[in-house]
Amino acid sequence: MKKQWFLLLAFAGFFTTTTPAVGQTTPTTIVLVRHAEKGGEPGDRDPELNDAGRRRAAALARVLGDANISTIYSTPFLRTRNTAAPLARRLGIDVTITPITPEFIEDMAATLRSEHSGETVVVVGHSNTVPQTINAMGAGPMENLADDEYDWLFVVTLAANGSVSLMELRYGQ
Repeated sequence: MKKQWFLLLAFAGFFTTTTPAVGQTTPTTIVLVRHAEKGGEPGDRDPELNDAGRRRAAALARVLGDANISTIYSTPFLRTRNTAAPLARRLGIDVTITPITPEFIEDMAATLRSEHSGETVVVVGHSNTVPQTINAMGAGPMENLADDEYDWLFVVTLAANGSVSLMELRYGQ
């Protein structure tokens, strides 16, 4: 329990707003998470979250609720939309639904770089799209997540000088 609180406090401190020095540009912060635990029957292509997933989605809203999030992206699947929903409600913003196309990864990386400079953005994806987006942002290499890994929270920081960093955290129970 102490370790979870430490990570939560360290993570909250990571998002503390400060005023940049004259001439300094605010970094862009991209928070990427895989959808929370899903229910449904084997082979169900669009399952809802199960009870554990709903608890994890609520935990995401608590962890990121004060992180100055400007935009939340989600794929169109129920499990990603329902993972993003509690955070969006807490922030009073809509979730931007982004269809998965063959160009999804490149398009998402380009959008994050060009349309969100200096902002903090959340992307809710899948076991393959989250690491692939991290790789496309230049913060990899990262392999796909295992089928039972739902608690990773990745923070990609794009600094004004062009450097890219990755912080790997865990959240929820």
